Amino acid sequence: MLYFVRHGEAGYNLLDRVNSHPDVRNDLTLTGREQAACCRSVLASAAIDVIYCSEFPRARQTAEIINQDFGVPIIVDPLINETGAFVFEGLPCSAWHRAQVPDRFRAVVPGCESFDEMKSRLLKFLDRLRKIPQQRVLIVSHEEPIQVLLGALEGLPDEIAKSRAISHCMPISMDIKKFLI
Repeated sequence: MLYFVRHGEAGYNLLDRVNSHPDVRNDLTLTGREQAACCRSVLASAAIDVIYCSEFPRARQTAEIINQDFGVPIIVDPLINETGAFVFEGLPCSAWHRAQVPDRFRAVVPGCESFDEMKSRLLKFLDRLRKIPQQRVLIVSHEEPIQVLLGALEGLPDEIAKSRAISHCMPISMDIKKFLI
């Protein structure tokens, strides 16, 4: 099984701010830690073999909390990092969203990763994942990367994949056999 988990609530979520650099401290809030602990309970019977998480503190902290019951390797992988809205670091999310209007999928915003660049990075992660021996894999990442990963695995158009809501610490599972085909 593949399990996808969006990190728990972090400080910038409450401030509605962009965080695109993993070296910026944007830790889980108390609520985020509680969400990760609840997610750990939901996944208790999953028998996870390995956890992959992005480089961002909020994703790593979520992975560490979930891993308290599994004690498996946590592999930090920059390929599943947050969307690269780099020049918008610390600014309101609405500024980043306005910069992509009218078309998120074709917008080129100077100093930022395009949708195609992000999707290409995520597809490289999936190619790498296909080569690992583990059968029960947890991926802790961020909303848009998870939308894109799931969409790619399900063969969905980007517009439909991006419309899926990805809540904090609510695991989404997928049969790995479908993935390996």
